Amino acid sequence: MSSNKSLYYSWVPEWIKLPMMMLAMFPHLMLMSLFHSNTAFTASTLAIEMEDIQYFLSLMYGAIVVALLIFQRLFAFFRVRTYILLTCTASILILLAISLTRDPFLIAVLRVIEGIFCVLEGACFLPLLMMQIRHSKSRTIAYFFLYTFMLTGGTITTSLLKESIMDYGWEDMIHVVLYWHLMVIAIALLLLNNRRLSRKFPLYQLDLASCLFLLISLSCGAYVLIYGRKYYWFEHNTITINLALFLIFGALFVIKQHLVRRPLFHFEILSYKNVIFGVILFFLFYLIRSSLNNVYAVMSNVWRWPWHYVVDIQYINVLGTIVGVSSSGILLLRDVSPKYIFGLGFLVLTTSCFLFVPTFYPDTTVWAIGLPLFLQGIGQGWLFTPLVIYILTGVAPHHVGNAGLMGTTVRFWSTNIGFALIQNITYTLNQKHFIQIEQHLNTSNPITVTYWSALVEKYLGTSGDQLATNLASKSLQTTITQQASLISNMEIFTYLGILGGAITLIIFLFAPAKALFMRLRIPYL
Repeated sequence: MSSNKSLYYSWVPEWIKLPMMMLAMFPHLMLMSLFHSNTAFTASTLAIEMEDIQYFLSLMYGAIVVALLIFQRLFAFFRVRTYILLTCTASILILLAISLTRDPFLIAVLRVIEGIFCVLEGACFLPLLMMQIRHSKSRTIAYFFLYTFMLTGGTITTSLLKESIMDYGWEDMIHVVLYWHLMVIAIALLLLNNRRLSRKFPLYQLDLASCLFLLISLSCGAYVLIYGRKYYWFEHNTITINLALFLIFGALFVIKQHLVRRPLFHFEILSYKNVIFGVILFFLFYLIRSSLNNVYAVMSNVWRWPWHYVVDIQYINVLGTIVGVSSSGILLLRDVSPKYIFGLGFLVLTTSCFLFVPTFYPDTTVWAIGLPLFLQGIGQGWLFTPLVIYILTGVAPHHVGNAGLMGTTVRFWSTNIGFALIQNITYTLNQKHFIQIEQHLNTSNPITVTYWSALVEKYLGTSGDQLATNLASKSLQTTITQQASLISNMEIFTYLGILGGAITLIIFLFAPAKALFMRLRIPYL
């Protein structure tokens, strides 16, 4: 790009442009993981439950899906620096509003608005990154930067917010993210001039009704998945109503896209095989990945590790993610067949699942849990960007935006379905194993008698007979619950390992099996 058309001031050196754009991209990823930085802290501060935190995250992801439908039009309408200043200012005002309230309903509304400006703010830096990467595959490299941030941003954000969470409070946690947005504004003012990146497009005929239909549909669908178990599914009217709203507004969105002259989403994208296969693999990948929350839950609830210590342990997973992204990036840039990249990625995830199984014991150490955490990070880093690139590959240029939107939508649904599935399986298995363990605890078992006597004697030193018995009973119930949780997670990761192994075999054997099927079928044609 010639200097007179550059988006940067003439005095800005080339070497500083790429790192500054990468740094400016990070705060919008902090918004994505804001409530996830410490769910226990956030839930206790707002006096809400863990499902509410997950729903806040889902509202933001749903808003991101909707915002991506109109991003290109908005980005083309404004000058680049003006666009960045407007979106960052809007994010700062939303963060201020969130820091001043404890009302869960108001936070939910603000979270939707924040999700819209989050993606509008962050997505503009992707083309700016591509401009600074001097490589024939600049888009692929830019995606590697973006998804590395996305996969590791939660842990890094929590580390940046850790001191404010521990020493101060809710408002200060929000303010730290706000200060990072001020840094983005400073970067835009200091480095960028006010030129355009592309020709200006007007904002007329922007289909906001379809955006509203989709947002309501996604929000209601996420509500059903996240709160279904809590309200016993369709035994509660709220779940039934939200399911009906999900179907009605989803149908309205589809119908309107088929009727308007300029649809926001082209359903022809579903005719591309790579999109269908990529979406299926993306869903299975996220299903396996969602189980990692169980590992961190066991660290907190069973092993009683402090949350800030768990954050430090998560860097083992972050390191694995960086190794996975770098390794698959080299293969992708060398045009290695996607079959081998996907096959090896799911093989690593499968291995990590089986290695997690023997770690679920009361006396597990960091060294024991570290290896599967590291391998799980390699697997997710290895697969994420190649799956996105695979979905985009072979799609007509005018459908690339919709293909990218498909990936984001799959991430939204797979995150919520994975949460719901793992949550329900965990609850069911915990109940089953709790009952089984409790049934084996009776006075005819000498081990049980000895353990019970030791518990009662432990509390008799400081309490009376009745209180000591009650405390011993409560302690025993806690121990049974913890044991049931450990056994349940052994089963879950065994099943996930089997699933990952099956996916790996299908990926490697798909082409040979297809060729064999065609040879067997030819004589009958």
